[in-house]
Amino acid sequence: MKPYSLTLRACAKINVGLDVLRKRSDGFHDIQSIFVTVDLHDTLVFEPKPVAELVCSPNVTDSPDENIVMKAALAYARAFPHDQVSAKITVTKAIPTGGGLGGGSSDAASTLLGLAALNGRPNDSHLHDALHPIAALLGSDVPFFLRYGVAHVSGRGENITWLDDHFPWTVLLVCPGLHVHTAWAYSTLGITGEQRGADVVNSWQHSIANKALNKEAFKNDFERSVFMQHPDLATIKATLHERGSCYASMSGSGSTMYGLFTNVENAVSAQSAFDGLQTYICAPVTEAFRNP
Repeated sequence: MKPYSLTLRACAKINVGLDVLRKRSDGFHDIQSIFVTVDLHDTLVFEPKPVAELVCSPNVTDSPDENIVMKAALAYARAFPHDQVSAKITVTKAIPTGGGLGGGSSDAASTLLGLAALNGRPNDSHLHDALHPIAALLGSDVPFFLRYGVAHVSGRGENITWLDDHFPWTVLLVCPGLHVHTAWAYSTLGITGEQRGADVVNSWQHSIANKALNKEAFKNDFERSVFMQHPDLATIKATLHERGSCYASMSGSGSTMYGLFTNVENAVSAQSAFDGLQTYICAPVTEAFRNP
């Protein structure tokens, strides 16, 4: 087998609703959410090498070994010791770090898939089954990013039910440049028992059929405490509603806010309200988008 170079897009995601249901005995939390991949993406280039190397621009960690991409490459090598090809991985970041968009998790999943491809493994359900436990050890959101689309995600993030890929809205992301630490966000919730979550799958299917999200069914449990710490985020959400979004929310534990709009023109009009902040107009993507 002759190794070859490879380029992959590592896409961001948004959370449509995020219920934190219970604290687990292992210290993590069970959640449920609808995850949607969007076309804001980092770019990963894989050049075959005997051992893993990493170049990340801009740097997001003090050393390459701390980057989740390098951790993913080393985890792949341990899991598949007979695969002879590793890579120099060059990551060009575009997804804001620490914004609730899953950029690091997406980079890690693409690293696993990229190394598998360099070693001649077909990207199919058997590969995903083999990579799933490796991805889960790297981070709660990493298994989702082994495939792109729309999914109901539950448990710690390892339970993934893929839904109809149809997503009828244009997404306006508003990134205020705040880094909300996920561990802190969970610590503010005060969850000691089990919380009852909404039946989000049925609510989602109904919402897609009617092109109107049920705002009561899709709430982000982190907003209450994070908005108290960062009231500017509540202002951004209110502005998104004022500028015509049919739904607005925080993604993950923050700090990225987003609004859903019925078309690109309305999203562009709303974007003008956020001069001075990073904004992106995005479309949903499926797995075909990963390979440029």
